[in-house]
Amino acid sequence: MIETKRFGVEAGIVGSGRSIYIASVFILNIGLARSMGREVFGSFQQVFMFSALFMVLTLGIPETLYYFLPRLKDDERSQFLGQTFLLLGAAGGFVAFILWSGASAFAHIQKNPSIAPQIRMFGLYGAFLIASSFSDPVFIIYKKIRNLFLLSAVHGIFFVALTVWQYTSQISLDTLFKAMVVFGFCKYMLAVMLVRSMKAEIGPVSIFRGRSQLLLQLVFSMPVALSNTVEIISRWLDKYIVSIYLGPEALGVFYVGAIEIPFIGVVVSSIYSVVSPVLNKLHHTNDTRGFVTLVSKTFKFTSKIIWPVFTYLIVFADHLIPLVFKSDYIGAVMPFRVYLLMMPLRIASYGALILAIGRPRILFWSAFGALGLNFILNIVLVIKLGFIGPAIATTISTYFHVALLLFIITRELKIRLDELIPFGFLFSVGVTSGFAVLIAYALTYSMANDLTTVSTSFMIFACAYLFLGTKAGFIRFADFLEHLRGVDDGKGSDGKDG
Repeated sequence: MIETKRFGVEAGIVGSGRSIYIASVFILNIGLARSMGREVFGSFQQVFMFSALFMVLTLGIPETLYYFLPRLKDDERSQFLGQTFLLLGAAGGFVAFILWSGASAFAHIQKNPSIAPQIRMFGLYGAFLIASSFSDPVFIIYKKIRNLFLLSAVHGIFFVALTVWQYTSQISLDTLFKAMVVFGFCKYMLAVMLVRSMKAEIGPVSIFRGRSQLLLQLVFSMPVALSNTVEIISRWLDKYIVSIYLGPEALGVFYVGAIEIPFIGVVVSSIYSVVSPVLNKLHHTNDTRGFVTLVSKTFKFTSKIIWPVFTYLIVFADHLIPLVFKSDYIGAVMPFRVYLLMMPLRIASYGALILAIGRPRILFWSAFGALGLNFILNIVLVIKLGFIGPAIATTISTYFHVALLLFIITRELKIRLDELIPFGFLFSVGVTSGFAVLIAYALTYSMANDLTTVSTSFMIFACAYLFLGTKAGFIRFADFLEHLRGVDDGKGSDGKDG
């Protein structure tokens, strides 16, 4: 019981730190979009998009620490950490070299030669981030969770401070990226200092002494790196296509339309971090019925949160976008609505389900196939449809990817799709959300002010959704308790759907 409680506290601390960082990135994008204008904000994003390269060129090395450190002897761990620091430092230097030497070419490809100096500085920032990416696994494995929270919180505070600085003083892009370089160096030094303070647990770490398992670590990390690369390219492909074909101003508007609602990912990942170990156990014991029941319950639980948000956002997007980002970004409403069409799929972590049934390779190959389709559609549709094309392409390829994964899951479990997905329940949630948003829309239709429309409509919508959901029988406090019991054993207390 004590260990379970401690795990919950640690997970909460990690989640809180990451939530601060995710929220700060969201605030950064809102603040810069409002203060910079479409073209300058688009130029900023043309540079900031290279953060995808940072994630790719960690090469899956941080993930290897989760596997190797618990299995190594005490004297081997310090050597393994030493070679990890060396690898990450080299990867960071490689990123800095690529962006420094190729800045002019990258800027020319994006039809914006003026951003070349900022790309060079951003490469230095990325080098420090990659070099310090050992921090998450090291602090988690050695249970120094507060150190991890500190790094995440410091990064979040920096982004908020940067937003305020730019918003109030209108600093140039050069100054903004120079500040990021300075922060990147400071964060790296802080991470190193925190690790050095753990000398009693880790032992002396020598960067150049521990290289005995270098090849083994790289071989282990490559599949992870490939999967991460495919996922990251898929996530950023549409934005690169818009930047290359349509330029910085179009990208500035498009990026606002493509922006993610941050708490959705946090909700889903938090739920599946608890559910995934139970799913693995149920599949290992061949309890297919328990597996399916738990997945179905999780679909129900998440849909009651995500689907009403989707319904409200898609109807009131034309008021929300100008309110949050200013009227200059009204053109982002259409791509925003297209991207929102993917939100109904977010009620599950399909990758977690694939891993739970023991088919990790499927994740890579299905993602690779979806990426190929996404790439072809992006090129074709940006030429045929212009600005809106990449959003449509990404949405189509995402539905294809999820359909493929669901096909594999049902085939492996030897069940029908309607046994896994509670279509009737989802229909009830969808209809209830639809009625609630229609009521909110009808009662606020004549309002001209965006702030009044959004605030009033949201209160009406929330009240209507809760009232109608209660009448429909799917909003009950008992549902939450029943879900928790389902997490314990994969079954409800009475075996009934809730």
